[in-house]
Formats: sequence, C-alpha cells, structure tokens
Amino acid sequence: MKRLCILPATLALVLSGVGCRGRSGPAHSSASPLASTIRFRDVTEELGVRFHAGLAGKSPLNIAELMQGGVGWCDVDGDDRPDLIFTGRQGMALFLNIAGKRFEDGTAAAGLDRVGADAQGVAAADVDGDGDTDLLVTRLSGVSLFRNESRPGTPAFRDVTRSSGLTLGGWTTSAAFGDADGDGDLDLYIARYVRFGPGVPEFDRDGSAQLTLGPLAYPALRGVYYRCDAPGRFSEATAAAGLSGAHGQTLGAVFCDVDLDGDVDLYLANDQAPGDYFLNDGRGRFRSVGLENGTALSAAGARQAGMGVDFGDLDRDGRLDLFVTTFYHEPKSLYLQEAAGLFAERSAQLGLPQSVLNGTAFGTAFADLDNDGRLDLLVANGHVQDQIDRTGRGVRFRQPLQALRNTGSGFENVTAGLGAPRTAALVGRGLSLADFDGDGKLDVAVANLDGEPVVLKNESSAGRSLRIRLKDRVPNRAGVGATLRIRTQSGAQIRPLVTGRGYLSAFPAEVQVGLGSESAKGIDVTWPGRSSPLSYPLSDGASITLSR
Repeated sequence: MKRLCILPATLALVLSGVGCRGRSGPAHSSASPLASTIRFRDVTEELGVRFHAGLAGKSPLNIAELMQGGVGWCDVDGDDRPDLIFTGRQGMALFLNIAGKRFEDGTAAAGLDRVGADAQGVAAADVDGDGDTDLLVTRLSGVSLFRNESRPGTPAFRDVTRSSGLTLGGWTTSAAFGDADGDGDLDLYIARYVRFGPGVPEFDRDGSAQLTLGPLAYPALRGVYYRCDAPGRFSEATAAAGLSGAHGQTLGAVFCDVDLDGDVDLYLANDQAPGDYFLNDGRGRFRSVGLENGTALSAAGARQAGMGVDFGDLDRDGRLDLFVTTFYHEPKSLYLQEAAGLFAERSAQLGLPQSVLNGTAFGTAFADLDNDGRLDLLVANGHVQDQIDRTGRGVRFRQPLQALRNTGSGFENVTAGLGAPRTAALVGRGLSLADFDGDGKLDVAVANLDGEPVVLKNESSAGRSLRIRLKDRVPNRAGVGATLRIRTQSGAQIRPLVTGRGYLSAFPAEVQVGLGSESAKGIDVTWPGRSSPLSYPLSDGASITLSR
C-alpha cells in the first residue's frame, strides 16, 4: 500500500489489487468487463454494531416516525478508518472502527448521546476548516451542529448549533455541503419536508388497517440555504442565492458540479412535487432549470415521490447522470445526460423497469461494487405504511435491499448476492458505502426502521481499485465538490467528490474507483472554484509532489 502525497494541494491515493502492494483479486478489464460475482456478507453482529430504531411494538406509525433513519461513514477520530453513525428515534449512535475488524460504541464518550429522539439524518464535513470531520444532525425541529474536537484515540464533539447561526426550525431531512460561491469554504443547504405536529390528522383507514397519511395532507416546508461567512459561521441566504422558489417537501439533496464548470449545482428530490435542479452561475446564484433539462418530472411527465438522489457517469461518456428513487407504484427515474445539460429518463431501456425496482425506495448510491470500472447501483426499500400488509394490495412493509450490476449495456439484478435473509426484508431508509476494512472493496451500511441496522462486507470477485483523497489549503481542505477524471488505458472515468447524497446519509470525503486489471495513468482534478482541471501524472508505487 502506497500513499501519494502532493503539497500544498495534496492527492493522497491508496492502491489495492493486482500489481500493487495492497490485496489482490481477480483481474477485470474496464475496457471489456468480465462476468463477475457481486457478493456481500452480513457482518453486523460480528462487528458489534447495535442500534435499534426504537419503533418495535408500536403501530400504527405516523409519517414522522416512518421517514427517519440516517447513516454515515466518516473518519471522526483521525485514524484513517471510516467510523459509522446511525440516527433515528433512539437519537444518534457513533461506532468507532477498531483496526477494520470490529466497532466500538463511542457515542457517550464523544458527547453525542444527548441528541434527542427526533433525529432524522446526518451530514458530515469539515465546516470550520480545522482538518477534522464535523457532524450535522437533521431533526423534526431544526438541526444540531457538532464541532469535532477529537484528539487521537479520543473522539469528542461539542454542540455549536447556536453559535454557528443555524437557527432554523421545522422538520429537516437531508443536508448537503458545497462551496456554492467559490470563496473556499463550505456552504450548506438544509432540506425540509412538511409542517407536522400535535393535533394534525395522522391516519386514514382501509378495512382494519390504519394507513399513514402522505405529505400532501400537510403544508409543505421549503429548504433553507446558508452561506458560510467564516469558518463554522453561517447566515441564511436562500432568497439571495435564488433558491426560494424550490417546491419544498424535499427528502434528498445533493450539491454536485454536474456541468463540470468548477462550481456546484444543486438537485432536490421532492416528495409528490417536481424535482428542483438549480444551475449555479459560478458566484453562488442559482437558476431553476429542471423543466428545461428534463429532470423535474417522470418519464410520463408527472410529478413523483422523489426520495433519494445520486449523480454518476453510468455510461462513461464523460457526463454525469442522475438517479432518483420514488414510491412503490412509480417507476424509478434514471436520467441520462445525453447532451451537455440535457437529460432523458432511460430506466426501462437500461434494465431498470418498474417490475425490477418495485419497492418504496429511499437510500441509493452509485458505486463500483466489483471494481470493474463501471458504476453499479444500490437501492434501500421499505414502505411508509406499517399496516399495509393487512390491505390485500400485495404490498409489504418490509422490502428487500437491491443491487443492480452495470454490464456496460444496461443493468442486471444481482440482489441475490446481498447476504439474505436479513437484507430480503428490511424497512430500509438511509444507505452509505465505505471500505471499512481496507481491502479495496466498498462495504455497505443500511438504516433499518424495523430492527437493527445492516452492515455488509463486500466479498465480491473484484479487480483493482484506487482510493483518492484531496487536500487543499483553503477551509474546504478535503476538496468537497471537486470533480476527478481518472485516466486509464481504455479511457477515463468521471467521479464527483460528494459527501451528502442518497437519503439522510453521509459518505466519506474521498473517491474510490474500480480499475479492473488496468492502471491509472493520471488524474485530472477540477478543484472547487476552478473552471479548468489540474493534471497529476501517476505511476504505480510513485511518490510525487505537485502544487496547484
């Protein structure tokens, strides 16, 4: 295992697989991928991960109880291993990664046991530019921001919500960090859902079943954009940024440089409302273009129940595509960017018809599960009415976690490799991936409302992989919002560095790329605030220093 150090802008890489000093696996060419086996094993119990959603025995469940369930991978104690976080009715739990072999509950020791029972999701980023990962928890009543004050081996967090300026109220869901105005620090969008509280109607009846009311029964709430004025200090700037026209009822939010011009754009997945795609002008002013570019509505031109969201270059054409999860009776929307800035919904054509993706889908992520150089797809499912099984509609509350392998010409369903029986019947919500054991393959964690969460170790047949981290001089030290172009013998792969995506979930501030049997010949990085990339030549085992 080699570390490539580049200063003052540093590109740190960990190579694993064939021809490297890391672990090896069967070779796969990204130019013409061989058939591979995607296989995971449930290791939740053996790793010592225990976090119950706290809803067992209660029924019917209202809308606020049924939408929670966040998960995040991030290194909170600086030991270069991803730790694991869950949020929900029980509050928040932090599990520290011990040598990639087990996890230890560090919640109370870190000062995170005081998070209340209304916790919804989690976002993670270095908001104050001090080099470690801070945590934002979304709640039914606003947010909580925890500053990381850990020392090596001693995780510690302090609640700085009030002093940070994040004083909004209402039901918050997903949160996304990104340098929207190009000034070097991380701004923040906090999605909000509906106005729900004591005295409002909660249920409808279908025979003997009491069914939770959907979002249209309640007034919509719009999200709030915060500009970072100084490290760790924010001010509300929604209208000034052009974001006050969002539809609201938002469940998924992601900042991503979709048009590759050096600034982050914003996509909002809205429940029973058109999706919002906001294009950044480079100075932190956004313009709504979802209806223009084809990402606001379903393939049939209808509003949909947008929940989770992610961007990735599925067909390796150098343009980022978009996936949005939806309700069980709606097709899931896979928007291919077929020309610059123009998208077309192509889920059925690529092997993802409604008959395959037929769950009530929440958490999702693009990820190369078998390191063959192509992005696969994970989807966490679980219904939103806990008594739906009684109605005779043929719909279940507990639904399977799904995996779809990218063959290069479409997707094939490889869900059977996801470590059943537990993954076959979850009430899945948040989903996140990280290589927790350092073997070069991405592992999975899923929040489950109906019991313990699920942690899956990746035991797939896999090729080589490349883990990429960025280090910059500005407060956004991890380079969140950058876009990477990894060059190999057969072409290039585009990867955005995004920490907030999916549903209520946080991802590590790094990019992991599958290479098959190839080597990375170089990496082009479009850093936040730059419209043109910087190029970094690479060779296996090399150690180089570059500045930007």
